[in-house]
Amino acid sequence: MDGFLKSIGMDRYDRNARLKPALLVLLPLLSVVVIWFPQVWTIFGSLVALATPCGLTFLLGQLARQRGRDLEHKLGDKIGRRHSARLLSFTDETLSATTKSRYRAYLAQHGHALPSRDDEQRNPEDAADRRRSAIDWLLEHTRATAKTSMLLDENVAYGFRRNLLGLKPVAIASLVFANIGNALCLALLLSSPTLVWSGAILQAILLLALIVWVRYVSVKFVEDASLSYAQRLLAQCEPATEQPKKVAKPRIRAL
Repeated sequence: MDGFLKSIGMDRYDRNARLKPALLVLLPLLSVVVIWFPQVWTIFGSLVALATPCGLTFLLGQLARQRGRDLEHKLGDKIGRRHSARLLSFTDETLSATTKSRYRAYLAQHGHALPSRDDEQRNPEDAADRRRSAIDWLLEHTRATAKTSMLLDENVAYGFRRNLLGLKPVAIASLVFANIGNALCLALLLSSPTLVWSGAILQAILLLALIVWVRYVSVKFVEDASLSYAQRLLAQCEPATEQPKKVAKPRIRAL
């Protein structure tokens, strides 16, 4: 599956942070169809197989992305780039003063001098803008090494949680309809004991999924991933440890 998604232009971030949250939202309704209406599922599967090359998976990923970006804008500096930038301010105490000083010095060496404490007090908006500018530069500066530095892993985790929370209202609606639909099928389509057991197990899973979405997919859930990502991103400001160069041994020629 991953190979196919790669072939249609979806990279690791697209697949995990955008497409999978959208598919999780659809999963409850699809599960009801699979259990109770296998004939419909066969037809639906054929339609999906036909629509996928036409951009269905890309559309789902983009819808999840838009919901996540709307959420990020709504939450301000609690998550995302603005959150990363906030960690560099003097008023934020998440990072130690010594660590923050090293990061600020590194950014200053690369042409992004950050506002002083007095600057932040005099003009907070300008100070925030300068910190965001530095973070924008750091993101581009570290893009080439994101895989090896595990920055991509943290970015994928943050994007997944952000888009999941952005889709939460849709997911809850999907689960409510799936629970109602499955309960009605249990009451009206009692055709075999096996089907009844399958429907009952699915009902329990759907109720548990609803609890998880309501209780655990929250702003705090996203803030935790955002902090991990911000810390990993800012850690790229640490001076790289230079490996000692190997000294070539002189070759002794035989006389």
